[in-house]
Amino acid sequence: MGISVIQLVVVGTLITGAANSLFTKYQDNQCVRHCNSPDFSKHKNFEQPAIQTFQMFVGEFAMILVFLFLNRYNKRRGDYTPLDGNATEGHQGRISLLQNIRLAIPALCDLCCTTLLNIGLIYVPVSIYQMMRGSVVLFVAIMSVLFLKRRITRLEWISLVFVTLGVFLVGLSGSTKPEPSEPSGSALAVESSTMVLFGILLIVIGEVLQAFQFVIEEHILEKHPIVPLQIVYTEGFYGFSILFVVVVFLYFVVGAVTPKAQFKDSPFNIVEAVSQVTGNREVLLSSVCIMISIAAFNYCGITITHQVSATARSTIDTCRTLLVWIVAILMGWESFHLLQCIGFAVLVFGTLCFNGVLEPETWSFVPDYLKADVHPGERLINVIDEVDEPIERM
Repeated sequence: MGISVIQLVVVGTLITGAANSLFTKYQDNQCVRHCNSPDFSKHKNFEQPAIQTFQMFVGEFAMILVFLFLNRYNKRRGDYTPLDGNATEGHQGRISLLQNIRLAIPALCDLCCTTLLNIGLIYVPVSIYQMMRGSVVLFVAIMSVLFLKRRITRLEWISLVFVTLGVFLVGLSGSTKPEPSEPSGSALAVESSTMVLFGILLIVIGEVLQAFQFVIEEHILEKHPIVPLQIVYTEGFYGFSILFVVVVFLYFVVGAVTPKAQFKDSPFNIVEAVSQVTGNREVLLSSVCIMISIAAFNYCGITITHQVSATARSTIDTCRTLLVWIVAILMGWESFHLLQCIGFAVLVFGTLCFNGVLEPETWSFVPDYLKADVHPGERLINVIDEVDEPIERM
């Protein structure tokens, strides 16, 4: 692949990754009921995390079209090498039924994670949402040590301390500032800060589930050679199927025990949710944009990982967080805050050190006893890269 194409894919990764978070937040800000009322407190915005999770899984499942296209394209070239890692000569391998069942487990984790993230995004500024997602590095590292018996060097542990400190500062910046329209110290400001803390808590819980998902996927990849594209669309299929069954079940159960007036605004009222999507042009268009952006982002992430390196993908993802922050400020969704900027800088520093983009083991001022257990090629980030980068989420 030529350099110009790689550069195009890098730009595509930045744009589609940032667009996915921004489109989701834009969708949350759309009014779907009582929009003509002069009392803004009566406006009802789009708050349907289940629908937004559906959008992500549809985007992931759409990757099957890319998979089939690339297989057919390679076959027509005459130099056919099946994309399936289980393929043998003269036979295009398939994921076995047992492997499919196993992939339903990380798909369920992804379902719960994405739903929690979408709920958290309702109450949290999009830049803080994007930065808080950097905590997944910490949780993946801990779970890899506990369940996969991986080894983390002293410098990597220190890098994770910086990641944790950065996440804490970013969360603190969001929980201590009132909304622009609310005076500091007012009851509304206190309530707003409480909801931001609630949103941050949901995001952290979601990242714990995502870390568990990545560890399971890494375990499956170790035992069964599955092409990342197959994992993406297979998990998309399972996630969509499981979520569909759950929301239909809850629609009838909760609807039967809840008064009709209250059930209209219930998050379990999937009929009302679909009506809000189809009845509002902005929500419908943003839904399409979200599905396209997540599919394109997955494909671009896979291409960079395969053609360049996973470390390059990690660095690009850090730039995506910065892009989301800048666009959110330009859009007027939030304002600049020094504490958030400091937290972001600490988070990025820790992430780049952990990913190996920055190499503290080569710095002369770092004590030798911290470098004693550094062995090239044994960094834990290899585990995260092999799983996280090909299967990048919203």
